[in-house]
Amino acid sequence: MNSRFSIHDLIYRANKRRSDSGESNLEARDYGEILDRLQRIIAQNHSTELAQVLYSQEAEAKLKDLIMRYLNSEQLVSKDLRNISELVDAVYNDMAGMGLLSPYLQDSSVEEINVNGYGGVWVLYKDKKVRLAETFGNPDACANIVRKMSRFGNVILDGSKPVGDSYISRGVRMSGAIEPCVDPDAGAIASIRKQKPFYITRQNLIRWETATAEELDFLVLCINNGISLAIAGATGSGKTADMGYILSCVSPEKRVVTIEDTRELSLVKFDENGVMLNDVVHLLTKEAPNKITMLDLLKLSLRLHPTVLVPAEMRGKEAMVVQEAGRTGHTVISSLHANSARSAYDRILTMCLEAGTSLSEGRLMKNIVEAFPVMVFKMQLPDHSRKYMEIFEATGVQDGEVTGNTLFKYVVDHYKRDKAGRITKVVGSHQRLGNISPALAEKLLVGGVPQKEIRRFAEGGLA
Repeated sequence: MNSRFSIHDLIYRANKRRSDSGESNLEARDYGEILDRLQRIIAQNHSTELAQVLYSQEAEAKLKDLIMRYLNSEQLVSKDLRNISELVDAVYNDMAGMGLLSPYLQDSSVEEINVNGYGGVWVLYKDKKVRLAETFGNPDACANIVRKMSRFGNVILDGSKPVGDSYISRGVRMSGAIEPCVDPDAGAIASIRKQKPFYITRQNLIRWETATAEELDFLVLCINNGISLAIAGATGSGKTADMGYILSCVSPEKRVVTIEDTRELSLVKFDENGVMLNDVVHLLTKEAPNKITMLDLLKLSLRLHPTVLVPAEMRGKEAMVVQEAGRTGHTVISSLHANSARSAYDRILTMCLEAGTSLSEGRLMKNIVEAFPVMVFKMQLPDHSRKYMEIFEATGVQDGEVTGNTLFKYVVDHYKRDKAGRITKVVGSHQRLGNISPALAEKLLVGGVPQKEIRRFAEGGLA
């Protein structure tokens, strides 16, 4: 037996003898009753430790230690299991074990896991996609794991609510479905996405050829000097992680307020004494009951006098408040789903119209352009690499269409392929295509940017 269990096992055996002999009021319980009691205690007092087991082997040991301690402190003994190590393993597996998913959840190089049913699991890394040879064994086992993962985020999947999104822990999000929205033969489906913001550094973005130093410098210059921007792209293109990098470069005296559904942005910096060095407020939405939406938190955040306002993603009518904030003295950085930089403006217009307005579409589009003069479009290419495909400056609206300049663009030349014809690598280059407009140059000058730095991106290039 593992020595880690020795002292706890002695206490457990003593309690077991007392229960079996009737020496006290201590009574052996059914395993299901013990599991239910421990789940309630640990979920109430140790939710962080419970969530950590999804991606940390060290957290697994800590959770097992907590289970042992509560078994003894609550004097819980099982009718069937005499050895505490067996009971701890059983409780752990039922409470937090993820079966065949565990090693991939704990692997920091894994970005996404897709469960297409009990017999089909795909694991996505930065540069490859792998189908697992292992299966869950049967549909029920698959459904049980998906239900368990959803409970980490306090979301219950059952017959009345068979579909749901669960924010399992900071940076880990799961979307899943069970019967009747999934075939009984499949059991369940799920998509688990893992954010790794600590990987998104200037050095890595340049090394991965996601962006150039000049592109990153331009975006940081904008956010630090009053120019709002948005990042458009599909799910999984890395929009939130890039916002995290840009915001990490904001001057510490500027007040930053973020609004997210789950904490993926970690911007607060502390000194060695635990004193906050930068002026950052993180806000989170809340699901029902007593739902708190992004729109609710936007109204609150505007009263907090932010220098930089960060609604992490625009999905609906909150876009109206966001664009109004961008036009009234706040620097805004946000993200949205769109297929190109120009189409992102149409998408924002559609979201704003959901809020209802007396403004014409033309007038509203001019407001959106004023609010977001810079738009970034990011894409994951067929070789799984992520690129800033375009950085666009909007300068106006003509005949209902956004006008402007493409400042930077990634140009694809061709793809390399393996012997089976599968794409293995994109061959292309980031190109500087245009210069910022005189209006944007003037805004940067008024914002305090030195003339030499402005000339780097304006007519004439470097001084």
